[in-house]
Amino acid sequence: MTPSRSRPYLLAAPAIVLLLGFFLAPMLQLVRVSLYEGGGRSGFGIGGGGFYKPNTWTLRAYHTLLGEAYFREVWTFTVLLGVGVAGITLAIAYPLSLYVHRLPPKAKTLALTAVVLPKLANVLVLIYGLELLLSNSGPVNGLLVGLGAVSEPLTLYHNLLGVLIGETYLILPYAVLVLVAALDRIDPTLLPAARGLGAGPLRAFWRVTVPLSAPGIALAALLSLIWALGAFTGPVLLGGPQELTLAVEVQRQTFENINWPRGAATAVLMLVTLAACLALYQAPARVLRRWRGGP
Repeated sequence: MTPSRSRPYLLAAPAIVLLLGFFLAPMLQLVRVSLYEGGGRSGFGIGGGGFYKPNTWTLRAYHTLLGEAYFREVWTFTVLLGVGVAGITLAIAYPLSLYVHRLPPKAKTLALTAVVLPKLANVLVLIYGLELLLSNSGPVNGLLVGLGAVSEPLTLYHNLLGVLIGETYLILPYAVLVLVAALDRIDPTLLPAARGLGAGPLRAFWRVTVPLSAPGIALAALLSLIWALGAFTGPVLLGGPQELTLAVEVQRQTFENINWPRGAATAVLMLVTLAACLALYQAPARVLRRWRGGP
């Protein structure tokens, strides 16, 4: 290999080492632990017990999980939560992104700063702020009661509604940034051209803006789905006993039940679910490229 050809690989070497050392190696360790028996002494045990039995290769953790109705319920809830959060996030983020996209440059910068600013705070601080807003004596219930919409305060968290509000609030800035970037890439002369050819405002929007921003919509939906599939803080602090996600189950099995193989197997199955979502995201693009005759 000539020096000119090897130069890109040398430049990428630090990133490759970082990926192998800090991402691939822990994932392989996760898979390894998921194939062990629980209990015993691992060198990390507490007292006379332990987290797992090394070198006791078995698929028992996976067999137990997949055979339990409880795990299937948690998995189903996690997936449905991801789909719900993705849908709600898009429903809010797309109109907001359209508004931000059409602002003058200085106003757009201020708007994007306002959108991103909450992400500079710790997620626990944000969740605590939401609890104050959604509490029975908080401003949201105060406004609803004051307007006569409800006769008594509503329970807005420690339930599914609280989880949906919390996760949507946490992922919304990322979705807005992705969608604004997608809208900014659209040629600004296309909408006037469509209007000049007789299309009304709504028809021009559906036939020009939406299709051209579709990659951004898909990416924002994927980010929202992945975020919700790994949701932990929101379900724990804003949800109730029924709002258990796969991430919460990993924590319970690993730190409460001290069953590392089961916790690791749950994490592996969560990663498989995330990989399936990524594959579904990539499939339409691959089909379109093949249909167009591309590689």
